[in-house]
Amino acid sequence: MNAVLEAPPALIWGFRFQGAEALPVTELNLAAELTGRDGWVWLHFPLGDLRARAFLKGFEAVPLAARDLMLSDESRPQFQFAEGWVHGILPDMQRDLAGRATGIGRLHFAAGDRLLVTARLHALRVVDDVRHECERHGRAVGPVATVVRFVERYVALCENRAHQIAEELNRVEDLTLVEESELEEVRLGPTRREVSRNHREFMALRSALHRAMGPREPHAPVALSEHLPRLAQEVDDLSRESVSLQDRARLLHEEIDTRITGATNRSMRALTIISTLLIPPTLIVGAFGMNVGGIPWATGRGGFVEASMLCLAVVGAAWWMLRRMRIL
Repeated sequence: MNAVLEAPPALIWGFRFQGAEALPVTELNLAAELTGRDGWVWLHFPLGDLRARAFLKGFEAVPLAARDLMLSDESRPQFQFAEGWVHGILPDMQRDLAGRATGIGRLHFAAGDRLLVTARLHALRVVDDVRHECERHGRAVGPVATVVRFVERYVALCENRAHQIAEELNRVEDLTLVEESELEEVRLGPTRREVSRNHREFMALRSALHRAMGPREPHAPVALSEHLPRLAQEVDDLSRESVSLQDRARLLHEEIDTRITGATNRSMRALTIISTLLIPPTLIVGAFGMNVGGIPWATGRGGFVEASMLCLAVVGAAWWMLRRMRIL
């Protein structure tokens, strides 16, 4: 292992946890920390760094199956077991420099008794939040407990976001029920897309947890197993809530489209009626505008008034006919 550690592994961070104390692990003292007997070590690597990938490829402290999955292009959430370790891929949220979620991310992990190795391609929010918790509050008591915390924190963030989306839908629903509201400014497309995307993530995580509870291949008991039913239940609840949000968003979208279509139809009906009433006067005015002889009232002083009265009479007759036919 020392030969491997001669090359810098490009750590993003590393800690040795002893009780509630978090001691930094650097590339210089990594070998000593891995061979220590006290506490446990957490190493976090960037998958976009070739030095980190080369280090992980030859990092014999982690089972080969875990290293292969960590360095693969696999993106499905999953839990695998090998040589007393649990490893796999968890959903996370990409974040910007301000810590705001910007998209879907993936966290690769491998957890043993005294060592936790995590890796990611982009900056992630959940793993960063858990790291701060471990530093400040000493909440993590071991590698597997930290993996459990990854799932719990992800569920908590998604629940908060689901609550925000529910509040947005409440506001849109209140606006929809107001007759004079301007519904053309309401945009539910981005919200529906986000809810649908999140639901796919919850379904994938739920499937991964259920598969881990009944693995296809036998393995030695791992401390994670006792947490799987509770985590699966939390993700199930989150999935059901996302389905409810999807249904609400779809119904509101349909209601808004119906309202907008109804308003458009009423406007088109009014324009059609106005056009129908103006067609006869237009024909009359066009006929009197012909430059030919024999036009009535061409030589009289009251020709304009008489032609206008004729136009009004024709409009009145058209109005009466539309009312009679119950079009108006």
